[in-house]
Amino acid sequence: MQKKCGKFLADWRDASGVRHRKAFDTMKEATAYAQQMRLQAHPESPNPSARRPPSRKLPVSGRARKLKTRTPKRRSRP
Repeated sequence: MQKKCGKFLADWRDASGVRHRKAFDTMKEATAYAQQMRLQAHPESPNPSARRPPSRKLPVSGRARKLKTRTPKRRSRP
């Protein structure tokens, strides 16, 4: 749920994949409206989060990143 200029935005995609947004005064109204629009556009899927693509692989933490071995620098020959 996004809040912009003091309004809560209901955000959904219709059956053809076009993104829509509508502003509401309360988060409860925006959430209910977005859920209603999603169900109208995609009645076969009761769970809208099931259609989302898988998330990207999480970045390696700082400690694990530091443990990687480095290749030694080459010495120049005299």
